[in-house]
Amino acid sequence: MPDAYDVFLSYARPDRDRVAALADRLLAEGLTVAWDEAFIQTGDLIVVKIDEAIRNSANSILVFSTASIGSAWVENEYAALMKLAIERRRRFIPVLTEDVSLPPLAEARSYADLRESNRPNWDRVLQKIIRALQSAGAPPPSPA
Repeated sequence: MPDAYDVFLSYARPDRDRVAALADRLLAEGLTVAWDEAFIQTGDLIVVKIDEAIRNSANSILVFSTASIGSAWVENEYAALMKLAIERRRRFIPVLTEDVSLPPLAEARSYADLRESNRPNWDRVLQKIIRALQSAGAPPPSPA
C-alpha cells in the first residue's frame, strides 16, 4: 500500500510559523505533507494521529531548534522517525533553523541549513529538500 504522505514534519510549537512556510512550499511543489495542523482535528487522540501519520509517511523532516531540542514530543517523534529511517530506509532530513548541536544519528546525515545566517541561500536549500523528497523511493537508475 502506498504511503499517504510524502513527508512527515516534526517540530516544536514555537517554530510553527517557520514550519507553516516550509509546509506551504512543499505543498506548492505537489508533495503531500503530514504536519499536525493538517491531520489532527479537534477531539482526536493526538498520539494515535501522530503514530498513524509517521507510519504512513514515506520520508521525514525534523526541524532542529532550541525549542525542539528541549521538547519531549519532538524527542519521541525523533526516536520513531530515526527507527523507520534505519529499519525501512526512509529518508530523514534534519533541518537546522538555529545554532544547535544535532544528536549523533541526525548529525551523520546531510542537513538542510535554514538558519537566519544562511537566509540568502534558503531558496536553493528548499529546492534541494524538494528534490530529495521527490526522488525518495524512486527506483535506482538502470546501469548504462
